[in-house]
Amino acid sequence: MTLTELPGASSAILESSVIVSRVGLPSISSTTSRTWMPACSAGPFFTRPRISTPLALSSASLADDSAKALYQVQDGTKVDQKTLNGWKTWRALACERCHGAQQEGLVGPALVESLKTMSKEDFHTTIMNGRPEKGMPNFNTSQMVNENWEGLYAYLKGRSDGKIQPGHLYPIESK
Repeated sequence: MTLTELPGASSAILESSVIVSRVGLPSISSTTSRTWMPACSAGPFFTRPRISTPLALSSASLADDSAKALYQVQDGTKVDQKTLNGWKTWRALACERCHGAQQEGLVGPALVESLKTMSKEDFHTTIMNGRPEKGMPNFNTSQMVNENWEGLYAYLKGRSDGKIQPGHLYPIESK
């Protein structure tokens, strides 16, 4: 069970066993010293050592901490340099042709919805390998994507979180 699926955990402090999966999402384990868990949905199972630690869980603070680590935004249109480079990558590759100017989806899925649940690793796999069966090309040979995919993820995550507004973005000004 992932932390976000833990019922009634919004303000609880738990003594638990935490396993960090390959995609970086914590999961609550059983009380055994080693737990079987999938490394990915289609791959083999691996054992992971149990780490016992107290956790203070708050769904709001988890989302806020996650967003702070990914991007910085002011006034909805000013972002950190990495996120700005991600937005520039979005524009340069004309992703809006399939995903819509506001990431609302056209022939491609609505990324403002997809990024609510898609992990960073799944995002990386998708843009690098594409989804040819659904018409999405791969971008693994694009130097711009290879250099800016994390910024692109941050931009789209900020849009999905409702923190970054659609349209033109500007750099956060240094003081």
